[in-house]
Formats: sequence, structure tokens, C-alpha cells
Amino acid sequence: MSEFALRLCGDVRLTSRDGAPIEPPLGSKTLALLAFLALEPGQHRREEVTALLWGEYPEEKAKASLRQALTHLRDALGDALIVDRTSIELRDALVSDVNDFLGLAAHDPAAAAAIDIPHFLSTLAIRNCPVFEEWAEDKRADLVDRYTSLVASLTRDAMARRAWRDAARLAERWTKLSPLGDEPVAALIEAQHFASGRDAARATHSRYVTRLLAETGRAPGRVIVELMARLEQPAVEPRHPRAKESWYEHAPSFVGTLVGRQREWDELRRAWSTVSNDASRIALIEGEPGVGKTRLADDFLRWVASQGGVVLRGRGYDAHAGAPFGAVIDALRSATDAPGVAGVDPEWLGEIARVLPEIRRRFVGLPEAAPANGAADGWRLFEAIAQVLLAIAEDSPVAVLIDDLQWCDADSCSLLHFLVRRLAEARVLWCATFTLGEIERDAPAARLARALRAARDSTCLVLSSLSEDDVWRLIRDLAHVDAPDGARRLAARIHAATAGNPFYVIELLKTLFAQELLSVDPTTGGWIVRSAEGTDTTPALLSPTVHDAIAERIECLPDHLHSLLVSIAVAGRGCRSDALSHLHGISRLHAAALADALVERHLAVEEDGVYRCAHPIIASVVRARVTTSRRREVHRALALTLELLLPKGRSPEGSVSGEIARHAEQAGDRPMAYRYALLASDACDARCAYDEALSWLDLASGAAETPEESEVVDRTTARILEQAGWREAPPVRATISASIGAVDQSDLDLPTQA
Repeated sequence: MSEFALRLCGDVRLTSRDGAPIEPPLGSKTLALLAFLALEPGQHRREEVTALLWGEYPEEKAKASLRQALTHLRDALGDALIVDRTSIELRDALVSDVNDFLGLAAHDPAAAAAIDIPHFLSTLAIRNCPVFEEWAEDKRADLVDRYTSLVASLTRDAMARRAWRDAARLAERWTKLSPLGDEPVAALIEAQHFASGRDAARATHSRYVTRLLAETGRAPGRVIVELMARLEQPAVEPRHPRAKESWYEHAPSFVGTLVGRQREWDELRRAWSTVSNDASRIALIEGEPGVGKTRLADDFLRWVASQGGVVLRGRGYDAHAGAPFGAVIDALRSATDAPGVAGVDPEWLGEIARVLPEIRRRFVGLPEAAPANGAADGWRLFEAIAQVLLAIAEDSPVAVLIDDLQWCDADSCSLLHFLVRRLAEARVLWCATFTLGEIERDAPAARLARALRAARDSTCLVLSSLSEDDVWRLIRDLAHVDAPDGARRLAARIHAATAGNPFYVIELLKTLFAQELLSVDPTTGGWIVRSAEGTDTTPALLSPTVHDAIAERIECLPDHLHSLLVSIAVAGRGCRSDALSHLHGISRLHAAALADALVERHLAVEEDGVYRCAHPIIASVVRARVTTSRRREVHRALALTLELLLPKGRSPEGSVSGEIARHAEQAGDRPMAYRYALLASDACDARCAYDEALSWLDLASGAAETPEESEVVDRTTARILEQAGWREAPPVRATISASIGAVDQSDLDLPTQA
């Protein structure tokens, strides 16, 4: 290892490894010669080096200057410099900040970015050396390009993790390297918006527009325009300020930096890097409810998208609604416009249309799939889905997330396991979130989870609760706290009350805002703790459980919002505004406005026009506070509403039939439950989802009131068993076993307000 260190970025100098300066100090051209030898390893002819630094001198003077420089270098480096009559070479690679940068860039980007590459040779003043200046300029341009790419990647990574302060700091460096680029400025504006507030983002945008117009004569591109439109939208004041329960109008977003998950994040990134090299991987994210599985997966998929990967996402639901393969279909629905799908054989696309009719909108004239008639047709459907995923993965690596795997039905589990095995050599990362303890050990999803854990190239991430320090870091980020020990006591109280469960932490903070024990400083965006009775600034954390914290916010809802929330929670998979309109006897516009009010209160979310509870725990709290009689009547109203909204003259979709049957059964309406359970069974049969079809026949059998109705169920059951090649209806454990095989392996340190 070299005994010397050469600094080339900033103040150029040669020192010993311990930082002691070399005496006497080397001259500018001698340092320039050393820089060239260090960054261009190997032998160099004397004539080459002479032309590099003394090309403007007469020959004899140039040779004498070279000899003098070599003498100074030999005195400083000793045997590390090899000089003979024709060539010059450094014996050992000299330690330098540039070489450190090149080595760190691959495995420690943050450390590499800390090296001041933009100031490469900036203080080395030499004259009349055009050849060296050309070499130095080329080397500087190459290093700055690498450095810019590194800073850009780190910025995108920080934004994917919502580490807004880090992202803002990195984006500032990015914009200095590319001051007129839309992407770095957009990253800086977005990061400043969430880290420092709208004013900082607006100021950056204004400076950029002025400079861009002055230097190029053009306006900002679409990326900047759309970003500013999106960031300005929340600034619009509510048209109708509410006199009651208005805490949410001035509350923060509660979307903070991902904390306490660095190890899991690194594991996911390593899995993705393997996928990018033509090998599939499995990542199973497990943990208790509210521990942050979905948040980790969301941030990771956002990062994957920033790296050019294709993201497909599906979700399992705890409400059994007659949508076999639902999680996979949800994932495929976002892939219908992917370029690679156009290369799939039309015959396979025709099979896909059996479960995804939307695909015919893009590919008009697809052949009609023959009616399902046996297990072979089920295999063709599975293979068709595999062909689509293979086609997409040929263009770009793919990440497929199945959220809430524990709620997937048996047919979905069979399909997922088939796809994992079928696409073992494709560039696909299979990522699933799984809540421990939610289902029985022999449930299909539980058996699938065990199979995925035992698979080769599988990574199982079991998330634990956050530590007290992690909660402190989260609150500091959310509250914009800069003091070294700021918010330490608040974090300790929150951690003690929540045991570090991230969902409960956020829900308890929302409740403190609803109670007006916390508020936001409109000027700085920082949080303020209200002083209690003028003596103690510690808010009383009176909610012993997350259910109590949520219940406190639900109790203060106006009656019309509470009724709407009950309907959404009882519906399970959520409601569209048209269903809410019929259910509550109001206009669609009014229903959407009320549902949006629940979204503003962080009790509901809206996805593709469907409103559902923001978290399963919220839904369970709402349902638990509804009496049995009222819950039964809500189920009845939902069944009648969904039936009323069915398209005239067309058979209902299987998922809708299943929802009606389930609600009718819960309401005690046996004739309606029987009728729609048969329709749901027929729809599952058409999709080759025989296990799901049999489960709906079980419901129909329980709802049958006459021998004739029971006989219809028996005949239909026999037909489906024959098509599936089964001799008798298999129990759940046998079905999934056949599919995947048996696998058993001082205050609160925040400003106070009296």
C-alpha cells in the first residue's frame, strides 16, 4: 500500500498517509505530472510527458525541466517512482481522492458523493500547457459526468424513501452540476416543498424560470409545469370552512421519511439488482398489522420505477367478493399498455380476456376464448398470464407486488405459485406482504407463504416495531425539528403508548391534532405543543390502544359522515360514489364530496373511484362500534343497491354477483343470497376458478330453501367436479396442496403555546 496520499479535488497537494505535508512542497507542474501518472497508470515515454507539460519550451529546456521535476518526485516518493532513460512509471497505485471516488461509486455511493469531484484540479494553476489542459479537461468532464449520475441516483433514492431533507440537499448539488436541467430542478422543488414548505419551493421555481428565460429564451418543460400545478393544489383554501372538527384543515401530511428499515431496504435493493441480471427473486415482507409492510413496499416500488423497472401491483381483500385471481388481475390491469404485451400471441391474449376483458380495448379482434371445459383450460389461462409477464420482462425488469397475501383465495394462490415457478428464469421480482396470525395455518395463503419462504432465491423480511430512537427520528422529520434533542420527550411518550407500531404512532399523532394538543405553526411548518393548564406541556396520552385512538376521531364525526363511513367499512372492498348515492339517498356529487371529507380526515382513501377505509384496522374499529341489527341492515341496503346498479340486459360480473350474495347472506335474505351465489359460481367456472366456484356453491347450498334448489346446487357441483377432474369436493388444504405441494419448512422539546 502506498505511503502517500494525493489530493486532486480542491486544494491539490501530496501528503503522507497520516496527512502530514511533504517537505518541501511540490511545484505546480510537478504536481500536474504526478496527477497524470497517478490517474494514467502504466509506463509513459519521456517524450510523451515532456510534450504534456513542457511542449511550448525549446527541447533542451523541456528536458531539463522534466529532469528537475522527476528529481523532486523521486525525493518525495522514493522507490515508488521508476525512471529510466526512456520511460517513467509509478510502481504502486497512489492513494488519491479521485481513485477513492471511482472505487466507492459502486458499493458506497454516499461516501463517493462526499468527495469534491467538481473541483478536480481547480486550484492547480499552470500556464502554457495546452496538451495537459486538454487532458485535464477531458478527465474532469468524465469525472463530473460520473459524479452527476451518482448524485442524481442518490437524489432519486432519497425521494423514493421520502427522506425530503436529504433529497433537498442532494438535489441542490445536482442543480449546481446541471443548472438548466428540468429533472434536477424538479427534484429540488419537490423535496423543498415537503422539507421546508411551499415558499422555498416557489422561490426555487421563480429563480429557475428567470434564469432559464435569460440564458436560453425558453420556458420550463412539462415536468416542471405539472409538478408546480400538483404542489400548488393543496394550497387552495377550503371553499366551505367547517365550524366543527376542523383539525385536519391545518394538519400536516403525516408522510415522513422511512425510518428503522435500512436493513430491509438494502435487502430489497439487493434482490432487485439480482433480478436486473436475469434471475427472478422472491421477497416476502411479514409482520403484525400496522408495522409498515405496505409503506416499505410502496417506497421500494417507487424506487424501482425511478430505476426504469415496471411495477405491477395487486391486493388481496379480507372481504370474500367472488373475484377469483383478483390480486393477479389487479396487477395485470396496470400492464395492459406495456409495450411488450403487443408481442404476445393473440391466442394467449384471447385467453387473458377471459379474466381481463379490458384487454380487448387495446387489441381489437382478439379470438374468443372457448368456454371453460376442464382443467386443461385452467392451465391455458395460467400459461397465458405467464406469457404476458414474460413479454413485459423481456423489455424491462418487473416488480410484482401482492399486498395482503393472507387474504388471497385458493385459486389466486395456485396461480401465483404457478407463475413464480414458470417465470423462475425471467427478470421478475415477486414481492408480497403477509400479516402474521391473520389466518389459519392450513389456509391457502398460509401454505403459499411457507412455500415462498422455502423457495430458492427467496428473501423473507420480518418487520419489527420501531425503536424509541426510530420514533424520535420520525417525529423530528414530521415536525420539522432542528434542535439536537428536540421532540425527544414527545417521542418517548408516543413510543411508550404505541410500543413502536408505526400505524399506531401516526394514528395517535392524528388524534393529538384532533384534540388540539398539537398544532402547526403556519409560518415555519413546525409543530407546537399546547400547554396544559399553564403548568405542563406534556399532552395526556389517554388512548391505551390504537382502537381507542381511532375511535376518538370517529366519535366526533358529524352523523352524515359517520353513516357514510359505516357503509364503506361494512362494504369491505369499498364503495363507488354511485353506490353511496343510492344507499344514502343523496346525489352522486354530494356522496363524492362526503367521501372526500373522510379522505381529508385520513379515515378513507380513494383508488380508481372506489372509496375504502384507509386501513383494515380502521374498518374493524368502525364495524365493531355498529350494533348487530344496524350492521345487518347495512348489508341488506348494500345488496339491494348493488342489484339496482346492475346494467340492464347484461349478466352481472362475477365479482359483483359475489358481493351481492355475501351482503344478502349477512342480511339474512336467503333467496337473494342463493340466486347470486349461483351466478358468482358460474362466473368463477367461466374463469376456470373451480375452487372458488365450489365455495359459492357452498353458500348457495346453505341458502337453499326447497329440495329443488338443493338439487340445482348438487347438479352444478357435480358438473364442476367433473370439469376439474376431481372425484369429490376437496377441502381447502387438499386444493392448495395439490397446487403448490406440501411445504412445512424538559417538556416535549417542541415550542409550546399557552
